[in-house]
Amino acid sequence: MLANRASTMATQTSARPSVPKSRPARGHASTRFDWAMAILSTVLVGGFYLDLWAHAHGRTDNTFFTPWHAVLYSMLAAVGAFLSVTAWRRWHRGAPWWESLPAGYGLSLVGVALFALGGGADLIWHVLFGVEFSVDALLSPTHLVLACAGVLIVTGSLRSAWRDPARGTRQWPARIPAVLSLGLVLSIFTGFTQFVHPLVDPWAEASPTSSTSQTEIYLVGADGARETRLTISRGASDGSPAFSAGGAFIVFTRMRPITGRDPIGDVFRMAADGSDVTRLTRASRWYLGPIPSPDGESVGVTFFRADTRKWTIGLLPAAGGDPRLLTDGRSNDILDGFSPDGTRVLFHSDRDGEHQIYTIGVDGGGRTKVTSGSANWGGSWSLDGRTIAFNSNRTGRLQIYTMSPDGSNQRRLITSSADDWLPSWSPEGTKIAFNSNRGGHTQVYVAHADGTGQQNVVQNGGMQLDAWAPGWSADGRQLVYAASTNPPADATPFVRQALGAAGIIVQAALLIGILLLGLRGGTLPVGSLTLIIGLNAVLLSVIQDQYRLIPGAILAGVLGDIVLWRLKPRIAERRSIRLFGAAIPVIVYACYFLSLQVTTGIGWSIHLWLGTIVVAGVIGLLMSYLVVPPGGAGPPVRA
Repeated sequence: MLANRASTMATQTSARPSVPKSRPARGHASTRFDWAMAILSTVLVGGFYLDLWAHAHGRTDNTFFTPWHAVLYSMLAAVGAFLSVTAWRRWHRGAPWWESLPAGYGLSLVGVALFALGGGADLIWHVLFGVEFSVDALLSPTHLVLACAGVLIVTGSLRSAWRDPARGTRQWPARIPAVLSLGLVLSIFTGFTQFVHPLVDPWAEASPTSSTSQTEIYLVGADGARETRLTISRGASDGSPAFSAGGAFIVFTRMRPITGRDPIGDVFRMAADGSDVTRLTRASRWYLGPIPSPDGESVGVTFFRADTRKWTIGLLPAAGGDPRLLTDGRSNDILDGFSPDGTRVLFHSDRDGEHQIYTIGVDGGGRTKVTSGSANWGGSWSLDGRTIAFNSNRTGRLQIYTMSPDGSNQRRLITSSADDWLPSWSPEGTKIAFNSNRGGHTQVYVAHADGTGQQNVVQNGGMQLDAWAPGWSADGRQLVYAASTNPPADATPFVRQALGAAGIIVQAALLIGILLLGLRGGTLPVGSLTLIIGLNAVLLSVIQDQYRLIPGAILAGVLGDIVLWRLKPRIAERRSIRLFGAAIPVIVYACYFLSLQVTTGIGWSIHLWLGTIVVAGVIGLLMSYLVVPPGGAGPPVRA
């Protein structure tokens, strides 16, 4: 009987279903996980803004493979590795793959994959259609894919908070990741709409009006690679750059436009990497085209004489000082260069009517006329002293010719249907650089000494070169030139006013939309506005070095948090939401205009800047109706 009972028990035991292995519940992310993801997302967006800074400062070239892309995609790899390892560990412990990440973070991993695919598509796009510049780069389809992917990645902490029923009772440190997520989403949107953001282009600031655009100095490889911006001179134009004979430094002019008067400025010297900028001239004048002498003892300059209203050539000591006159100032004489041995100066002058090319000794004697006939100018002496390249309009268009130093053996070197001018021989004499408008904008081209193999080495339709010859480095591997960083329309008051007002309206809508989204999801504690607005201002200021506007943005965030604390806006109380929506844009842009007034001054009338603040508030009020319709609070946020 005992045996039968034992047998029965054994049978029942064997028939009992096995208990499944426990697996981790999906649940909500821990605070540590939220923080880790928020930090990684912040670094990723920081990499995005580093790339924007590099583009704005000319630190990129015509290739996808740049150090800035390396940083950005390394950050993406770090985010992807963190999410993938987390998912693998949870899956290995028994969780199904669709629950292998904490609630809200599945789309972040999808965003990583989409970003990687978008990066590959971007590389192909560059190969097929070239590298984008200016606004093209911000609205390129493949870049917009990257923007969408970035939003999916950085909103993981926000979705996690929305799915946490206890989010409203959490301590402030545990709520920061969701707040950071809101700030990062805002920063992605503002990064891609920077062309209408007042923190990037402060259109309302007081600035001198000029009919010409501001120029900066750039360095580019003779093959078109590694374009680098060397100068940043707000309120002035840096132009007419030229390398010293040894290539150790670059001389250039820095001119300040003045409404109704001639520009005024000085000649400067800087190291070849853009550092150690030193003023060389004592008297500020209107200067053109400084060129170092071959022996390095002096710098040839052209300057405008106020007494004769003519251009005059002088020699400036290399260490700085006052120029010694070479021409008398009774005609317009403009320096083109030196002979290879440094004993003679090449220049063009209108002293006989049409501009013609002349040479003169560095002691001011032995002036010789080299060309005649149609206007000829812009000469460049080859290093062996046998050939002078110059431009002439004898065919009705500017074309490049060569001749012997005595004016004989003239022949056309460059053939095109556009204007080509200001040739510059490479040090070894095998190549020649020149300006051309054959692409619709003035660009730098390089050709072989016989005129063949012409190549555009700038290829940037968003830039306009200044009217001076590109300069070669001593080793012939680089070219220095000046180009405008803004379209000439920037100086037009209507354009500055229209773009400035439109930018404030657009950015007010983006800002208040993000903040109201945070309110609706219960993820906007007091202190959030200082973090969101301050973080966004810091990132945006990096693009064009507008750091002076950061304190005003932080002040706006603090005042906004006071409003948040006092109003305590809730979705159920529509009036508080309306007041919040209207007040925050008003505060932000009132502080913005205060920052401008304290730093550079406001260039707009009180009608315009005060009216723009009011319109920003109206935009915020209207946005509140989208988040909370008049009929009720609407459905709760679902992630």
